Amino acid sequence: MTVYDENGTVLFDEPISAQTDEEAKKIGYAWLAEKGHETKPHRIFHTTGRLVSFKPHQFNPKTGKAAL
Repeated sequence: MTVYDENGTVLFDEPISAQTDEEAKKIGYAWLAEKGHETKPHRIFHTTGRLVSFKPHQFNPKTGKAAL
């Protein structure tokens, strides 16, 4: 799982152990909530590289910057 701030800086990049994609989402979402990162861009992916969950940066076309 990788979590980013609004500038694209990596805040967290560590593996999480789960038996299924659904379990990985549950564990990942719980961690995000615990750390107060629910609104931050993140990705949860399988060890094979398959994307399990993805929340992209929100882009503000007026400023040209990421907006959370």
